[in-house]
Order: sequence, then C-alpha cells, then structure tokens
Amino acid sequence: MNIFTKVPGLAQPTSKLGSVLQRAFYGSSGKVTLFEQRNFAGRRLDLSSDCQKLSDKNFPERCNSVQVESGAWIGYEHDNFRGRHYLWDMSDRGEYNCCDKWCAQMDHISSVRSVKQDTSTPKAQLFERAGFSGKKTELHDDIPNLMSRYSLNRAASIRILGGA
Repeated sequence: MNIFTKVPGLAQPTSKLGSVLQRAFYGSSGKVTLFEQRNFAGRRLDLSSDCQKLSDKNFPERCNSVQVESGAWIGYEHDNFRGRHYLWDMSDRGEYNCCDKWCAQMDHISSVRSVKQDTSTPKAQLFERAGFSGKKTELHDDIPNLMSRYSLNRAASIRILGGA
C-alpha cells in the first residue's frame, strides 16, 4: 500500500501519516473560536493565526469550549506554545463543548498555534543505532514488514526529511 494518495482538487500528493490533519483543512488558512465557558458561551476569541499569549488579546486563560471552523489547531497551557498541549481539528464537526472533549486536565489555555501542513514529498530515514548511526534505510511508502523488505528488524532512530 502506498502512502501517497491524491486528494481531489490538489496537485500535491499527500501522506496517510498526517491523515487526521489533512482531512481537516487542505487549502484553508484556518479559523478557530475559543470560548470562556462550556457549550460555546461567555467571552469569545476568534483566531485565524497563531497567538503566543491569549491575555494580549484580552481573553482570560480559561477556555472551556472550542469551535474549529477550518484547519487544525493546538492549544497550549502556557504562553509561547509551552506546556501541555491539545489538538483541536475538524473531527466531530470541530465542536468541543467542554475541555473534557480534548482530554484536558484543566481549563487553562494560554497560547494557540495552527498546525502547518508540510506538502513536500514524504520521506524518512531509519537508522540501526541511536544518534542516526549504523545501517540507514530510506522510506518513501508504507512498509508493513521491514524485515522482509530491508532485512531490518530494529530501528533505534528516525529522521523525517519531508512530508506530513
């Protein structure tokens, strides 16, 4: 099975490796709305780009619900994209009516970043030993059994060279 599949309307091949994100928003700049209270109530903040510090936009650090209109987004507990982080995408219609829906331990979100899609050709290198040393194997497609194709039954490090 080949990991490169054509998405209707796109000139670039895409990889199944990022299928959750790819189905969400190819060709979209992305938009997300954060709400202070559960069930999309209370103060709201619309974002269409990264925000390192939500308090700079006069939004409290409490976020209890999220609506993703397009794209995929990551919410971080701390400023400058640090701390625990949570993925919000278009699954379940992009609606997260409470922080339990994104498996958060608390309602604290301080920064938000959109997920960028790397449309270059997917390519990875597997290495036999840690630190990118030993026998190197380059991958361009799905490989259900490394031993049968490359006589490789162990990989200790991987380098991603492109693709999503």
